[in-house]
Amino acid sequence: MRVNEKGVLEESEYYFFTPSNLAKSLFFHLICTGKFFCDHNYYVERDKYNSYLLMYIVKGQGTICYNDKLYTAKENDLVIINCYNPHRYYTNTGWATMWLHYDGNTSRELFDLIYDRFGCVIPLNNCPIIPKYLNMILEDARKCSPISEPLMSCYIQRMLSELLMLSYDFILQKPAKFDPVLEAIAFIEANFKEKLNLKVIASNVNLSPFHFARTFKKDTGYSPYEYVVKIRLNHAKMLLKKTNLQVKEIAVECGFSAESNFLVNFHNNVGVTPREFRNTPF
Repeated sequence: MRVNEKGVLEESEYYFFTPSNLAKSLFFHLICTGKFFCDHNYYVERDKYNSYLLMYIVKGQGTICYNDKLYTAKENDLVIINCYNPHRYYTNTGWATMWLHYDGNTSRELFDLIYDRFGCVIPLNNCPIIPKYLNMILEDARKCSPISEPLMSCYIQRMLSELLMLSYDFILQKPAKFDPVLEAIAFIEANFKEKLNLKVIASNVNLSPFHFARTFKKDTGYSPYEYVVKIRLNHAKMLLKKTNLQVKEIAVECGFSAESNFLVNFHNNVGVTPREFRNTPF
């Protein structure tokens, strides 16, 4: 479909889709997709557009304005925006982009996770997965035949999952200089059997409890307390399967203050009691 928008050049294309009620209730669903070649006049500003945007910069660069922050997006970067909030993006030099607007399923939750870790612009480096799936979606759109909504949902989920993995890899590959989050993780894993609380962990990395808690949550997706519980429960599962220790003994061995506290945390996180977990075959 030809595009009649300021700054969008003639060879550009876009396609619209109307999701079924089933897709709206169960899937990630595609709203529109396209490939734009733009000159320096291209400028988009919206108060609200009911969707989420993935935009891959094929060539050139531009500026993204979101949540009172400015980002530069250049070749091989991916832009992700919650378009339910005010936003704008533009290029002063021209760019080529592949993009799609989507919604549904856990779009908000996944966006928040990705945005908290990376912001709106994510360098893809040598990762070919997202451009590949954007191309596949465009190719399906060009056929002008009914698209498979479950398949399209899989494509979108695969791209969002790749972004989560990229953000996790980014955390693990930070420079060798002192990193309070990595130091805290090492401290927790070495001392999970001890009495740990926010103040103790933050003190170990020389940060205030408030600043540490925010930084840890942003980088890992867990609060410090949630991470401590996760490590303790993982160890408890190993002991339940590999030893004959009583549940009370395992609770103590894993750093829980009381057997009742262990039982509540185990059931809330695993969905069964420790005894049920021990007696359930893999």
